[in-house]
Amino acid sequence: MNDYLKHILAGLLIALAVGLPCYIESINLFAGLWATIASALAAACVKEYCDNGYCLDPTVWDWRDIGCTVLGAVLIALLILGMHYGRG
Repeated sequence: MNDYLKHILAGLLIALAVGLPCYIESINLFAGLWATIASALAAACVKEYCDNGYCLDPTVWDWRDIGCTVLGAVLIALLILGMHYGRG
C-alpha cells in the first residue's frame, strides 16, 4: 500500500476516534472541527518526530506525510460539516 494512502487512512482513523465523538458529545461545530484537525496534526507531528527527529536528523521532516495525515482528517471535518448543516 502506498505510504501516502496509509497516512490518509491514519488521519481518517484519528479524526474518527477523536473529532467525531467530540462533535457528537458537544454538538458544537467548532469543537468538533478543531478536535478533528488538531488531533491529526499532533499525531502526524509526533510520528515525524519519532521517524526523523531524534533518530536521524532533526531538520528533516516529510511534510507530505503530515499533509496527507491532515487531509484524512479534513475529510472527516467535511463529514462533520455535513452532519451539522444537514440536520435542518
